[in-house]
Amino acid sequence: MRPYFHVCQCPECLSQADSPTRALHQRVNLFLSRLDEQQRRWYAALQAQELGHGGERLVAKITGVSEKTIRRGRSELDAELADRPVGRVRQAGGGRPFTEEHDPQIEQALERILESETAGDPQRRTKFKRSSLRQLSARLRQGGHSACPTTVSRLLRKLGYSPKVNARRKEAKASPEQRDEQFRHIEQQKQAFLAAGEPIISVDTKKEASDEFQVGCRA
Repeated sequence: MRPYFHVCQCPECLSQADSPTRALHQRVNLFLSRLDEQQRRWYAALQAQELGHGGERLVAKITGVSEKTIRRGRSELDAELADRPVGRVRQAGGGRPFTEEHDPQIEQALERILESETAGDPQRRTKFKRSSLRQLSARLRQGGHSACPTTVSRLLRKLGYSPKVNARRKEAKASPEQRDEQFRHIEQQKQAFLAAGEPIISVDTKKEASDEFQVGCRA
């Protein structure tokens, strides 16, 4: 994504006339477009201080950084950046919190949804799911948990799942009802064996050109 590039709003630049000042202001804004938000306000504050009276207003027109932000930058520089974190743009705790921070039950809710449709690749120790991110997001909303597809994707990775749809689901697009019926039957059989205390064995037979296969077993 191309960084935001402010167009100077000072009278000389708005006149559209070629001048050394206009070229300088363009280079200043090009430089600012590569800085993070705190670096921009510190640079703008330094330039405003150099200009003296009226400097904040002029720098605001040149850079698009508000006068309030420039004053904040000056205050931080006057304090020698004592309260500013090193290695991060925002203060600790700043920014929007993750969904699971204000909804601690959402991960368990997602795992319950995935119980009946989890598949895996034992060679890569990766878990897959049948439903798309949008479908999982909708099912979470039905259970009272708000999560957009992007959040669902992040939670899936956190739980050890691949956010991609299981390839077998793609192969079964021509007959989704039949495929769903197969999964429901497998889930019913699994629950019956669990209730009887019998083991459940998962066998992967997809590997080609090899006599090897792997068996996973869990009670």
